[in-house]
Amino acid sequence: MEFRNINDLKNYLRQLEKHRHHPQDYIFGIELEGALVNKEGKPLDASKIIPRLNQMHHDFEFDREAGKCQIEIRSFPREYSCYALREMEEYLHDAIHDIVEVAEKVYGDEAIFLLLGSNPHPDVLSDEWISDTARARKMAEWRSQFPPIKIGNKSIEARHIAIAIQSVHVHIQGKNPEDIVDKYNRLLYMIPEQIAISANSPIIGGEILDYREARLLLYELADGGNAGFPKLIKYPSSIIEYGEYVSSFSPIIANSLTQMVKERHEDNRIRLEVPFRVENRVYPAQCTIKENMALIEYIIGRLKYAQRWSRQELPPLKEIEINRIEAIKEGLKGDFIWNGKKVTILNYIMESMEKAEKGIKALDTNVRYLNILRRRIKRKKSCADTLKRWYAKNDDVDEKIAYIVNRVWKHTSKNQPLI
Repeated sequence: MEFRNINDLKNYLRQLEKHRHHPQDYIFGIELEGALVNKEGKPLDASKIIPRLNQMHHDFEFDREAGKCQIEIRSFPREYSCYALREMEEYLHDAIHDIVEVAEKVYGDEAIFLLLGSNPHPDVLSDEWISDTARARKMAEWRSQFPPIKIGNKSIEARHIAIAIQSVHVHIQGKNPEDIVDKYNRLLYMIPEQIAISANSPIIGGEILDYREARLLLYELADGGNAGFPKLIKYPSSIIEYGEYVSSFSPIIANSLTQMVKERHEDNRIRLEVPFRVENRVYPAQCTIKENMALIEYIIGRLKYAQRWSRQELPPLKEIEINRIEAIKEGLKGDFIWNGKKVTILNYIMESMEKAEKGIKALDTNVRYLNILRRRIKRKKSCADTLKRWYAKNDDVDEKIAYIVNRVWKHTSKNQPLI
């Protein structure tokens, strides 16, 4: 169901009050984005293989993204459990090998499906790699009004940023509109910890930056304020209030309220569709399927704990923004400020990890992947630190990129976490 405007949403909620139904809680689905490249890291046209992948697989949908070299893999919604997550891991691991196998037949050359928050090869930053879809072309045209973005020793056109970054979107269905708003508000204050523990994007366009998760800041600059931390003055108290927040912005190409939500490329958003759901979209695509599953498990467990046991007041939105920037810059090595007091990110996330484990158990299922994230905490580094070290091994930029891409693919192919 699509809502054309805020009045449509209000009318639907009035009807829902009269004819209440109770959707199942913690039904989840994901969107995983990756980039098709060759052994040198140069982009390949993924649109040539997507129809064939959709014929081969029935448990996932494959689709285009902003860039021609990008593929989005979407799962169908299902009830959360460790068994569902394990099954998803197996299917996705098979899918990425099928992507590479089909691509190698089409191109007659070795291919890689790169799971990283940013595509490190500079060739992708050109009009040539903007997807042929009408939406991608219109969004690129809209972004062309913004000035180039300076990174390292080069400038990047705003319209090219979206074709160089990949993330994971986790959709979580709630019990009712009120529950969805509660989930959204709680996910907001979890944004900094998710960035810190998942950071892996210090290299964009062949340049290594001082940010451990540079893709987020670059996307904010490229998207004219539509991306990043939501521009909220206060936490929304209802789904109507969130709808009014979305409708307060001018649409880009959207012609309905539902479509306007999709133009808010923010860290979290409420999908104004039926059934309502929250969409968490802050963390980058991880290098292995296991690592992606670990972060999904963390998000769901952490949220479940917060909804069931947390009685603390929601922290100021400004503090969340400050901590978000700290996580982007420092990963696991910085400090957060909560309620005016400093706490190391490592200590904060270790406590959050215990909460996530308790939350998963509250869903009457077992913890399966959180130890992957615990290893990062014990070693005091995220995957961004590993990529920085790999980048330093060669002098020539082309060699650096090829080395990183192939090392990442080795881990992806074997499903062996980087840390």
